[in-house]
Amino acid sequence: MSDVLSVKLFETFDIVSIRKFLELNKNRFSLNDLEIRKFEDNVIDGKVFLDYTEEKLVQDGIRRGPAHYIAEYIARVNNQRQPVATTAVARSPKSPNNFVSIFIDNSSLIIEGSKVIGYLEGVNVSDHRIDFYVDHGLLLTTILKGRNLNKVFIFGSVPLGNDTLWAQARDHGFVVITYPRNSNKEKKVDAKLICTAMRTIFTENPGTILLVADDSGYCPLIKVAHEENWKAETWFWYGSPDREDYPFTTPMSKELRNLSLCDSLDKYYKQFTYITGPDLTNKKHILEIRGSIIKDWRYKNETLMKCFCTLKLFGRWHWVDDAVAHLYFENQNQLGSAKLLFEREYQDLWVTKISKKGVV
Repeated sequence: MSDVLSVKLFETFDIVSIRKFLELNKNRFSLNDLEIRKFEDNVIDGKVFLDYTEEKLVQDGIRRGPAHYIAEYIARVNNQRQPVATTAVARSPKSPNNFVSIFIDNSSLIIEGSKVIGYLEGVNVSDHRIDFYVDHGLLLTTILKGRNLNKVFIFGSVPLGNDTLWAQARDHGFVVITYPRNSNKEKKVDAKLICTAMRTIFTENPGTILLVADDSGYCPLIKVAHEENWKAETWFWYGSPDREDYPFTTPMSKELRNLSLCDSLDKYYKQFTYITGPDLTNKKHILEIRGSIIKDWRYKNETLMKCFCTLKLFGRWHWVDDAVAHLYFENQNQLGSAKLLFEREYQDLWVTKISKKGVV
């Protein structure tokens, strides 16, 4: 039995019925209560609801992720009344625009990024006490470079434990597509990314398609983008293959680099990556922050990352417990600047320098 309601039923919906429908499908569409109220405030009944497009939903204050899911559902409803074409119809050329559509292979981004950043920062990321992270909101800001965003998709594994990573991504407007962790996951991610990007290329006006990926398997996608008058960019880790002590191969496919305008994430890594876990070298300068207010931070790591970005430093810290963190710095000048920042911005925190012998 189809989970898509009929057009006739939707056309009978009044404003209250639409609200109830959205409340029942709140999780399916990743909506929050404020967004559901927007439909009621805008006097949206069933007929008006079926006229929504993704862009119109975004204009009305719905985040990009929920807007995509709702627009996709509306298209399925409306397709019930559209006759199936029996002959091929030539596609009309579409006018180009300045919008960027972004597609991120998250597994490759994290796996290769941990190697590159571990090397650049001198951190043994293979140690189980150390974790490497990408702040996806800051990554988006970095690669977008002030341009207009059309949509952003991120593809990856269902997380172990909590869903904080993907919850953050959705809050930043990402459309999140996940798969269970298994041996075939990489192939599924590659295939779904290509299919989703192809659909964008063939159904929307030409703009820029931007991949955060490394695999030569994406080369046919880039070729099709060029044929359809799209610009193509690829961002990924380059690594340091020219250094004798660099233990890894260059992550990014040469063929992919040759086909598209490429940029290296390595140049910008301090703007969107960070590492958590204890300082195993015992050489860092430590600033301790503590306070019950930390428990109220929705995303603790994201809050600290913003502070490190303000200081223009790479983010390194260790959570001692849920209300105490040790922040790591290379020298006393960096530590002093951080102490002033936290004392100014977070007056409810205890901010203390920690020496090798104890509290200063």
